[in-house]
Amino acid sequence: MQENYFQGTKEAPAHISIGGVLQNDKGEVAFHYFEKFSHFGKEANDFYLLMRETIEPDESIETCLMRGFQEEFGAEATIRKFLGSIVCIAPKGDFEIEKTTLYILCDLVSIEESRRKDGDPERGSEIRWVKPEEVIPKMKEQAIRLGRRDIDESSILERLIT
Repeated sequence: MQENYFQGTKEAPAHISIGGVLQNDKGEVAFHYFEKFSHFGKEANDFYLLMRETIEPDESIETCLMRGFQEEFGAEATIRKFLGSIVCIAPKGDFEIEKTTLYILCDLVSIEESRRKDGDPERGSEIRWVKPEEVIPKMKEQAIRLGRRDIDESSILERLIT
């Protein structure tokens, strides 16, 4: 198995992910929702995340995006446009990485939650369809609570609604 040079390590602390903003025909966006979320000893309630997937060697951005929707949501989508990126420093175990996430807006084609990948960390989430403006303040607040800028995806949602 080839080493994933896109996955941040202590020796090479740079990481790239593809983020998916999956929108339905009502203008709602699919979020991972966790009633309770624990990360590095910090607890958060009412926690929202967009789909994010680490790109793999020899994988295109588009393939990674579609794989992420399939594994995390059991969804199929079509690409509409690139929304931008978030670059920040994020903890990873006992070190930090520079994490770059590229976000792409997509339209929902179909979803069947039973197709979510077993063993995927996000499989334990509830998929919620919410208007972006309702989640923006929650994302800002959860990032402050956990001290993690990489979980504040509100700037991408703000771009979506402007």
